[in-house]
Amino acid sequence: MNVKQALLILLIVLGSLIFLFLALLGLYKFAPGFFGIQSDEQKKEPKPEEIKEQFKSEPKVVLSKYEYDEWLQKSFNAFAVVKENQFLVNYSKYLQDSLTIVNSKLKEIQTDNIKLIDSLNKIHTLINEKKLENSKLLSQISQKEKELAELKSFLQKQKESGKALTDSAKLEVYKTFAKIYENANPEEVAKVIENLEDKDALALLKLMNKKKAGKIIDRLKPERSAQILEASFK
Repeated sequence: MNVKQALLILLIVLGSLIFLFLALLGLYKFAPGFFGIQSDEQKKEPKPEEIKEQFKSEPKVVLSKYEYDEWLQKSFNAFAVVKENQFLVNYSKYLQDSLTIVNSKLKEIQTDNIKLIDSLNKIHTLINEKKLENSKLLSQISQKEKELAELKSFLQKQKESGKALTDSAKLEVYKTFAKIYENANPEEVAKVIENLEDKDALALLKLMNKKKAGKIIDRLKPERSAQILEASFK
């Protein structure tokens, strides 16, 4: 192969390549879809006129007056149902909040009731204790009144029988009652002393423990204490 033949083959190959390149360039320019590429026209958004034309081709729905009224009534009913449901949801939430507040108040009232019941139970227990104390006190007073009545009766019988008690006999009587009254409540003994004659009261107080006698005198009326004191000088 000489040089001319080689150059000729080279020119043919080179021409073929240039032709192929130009063909591909033309296809890319005028038929990009061949390569899977959208053209500029395809990328453009459709114009409003084109959209209107598309909708013009769609069928129109024609309603009669009855159908329109029925559709309107159903729409209104649906709207009313939605509003009613919304109202019920809000009202239900309001009721739940109110119920929570009521439950909270109820718990507070229950707590206060428990405290009140405890206080009433304590007061009831205290009242029962005081009743028991008063019952014992009344029993003691009744006993002392009985003893006083017996003493008065004894003295009265002695006077009526004309038998004067000897000093020693009186002393024994006074000692007996003095021992009884020493173990009694000073306030109760003071009530007994109030009803005795001055000399008898003085004799009993002399035979008692000085400390106990002083407590009894403190509970006597001032006038009665003065009368007993005067009797001691007679």
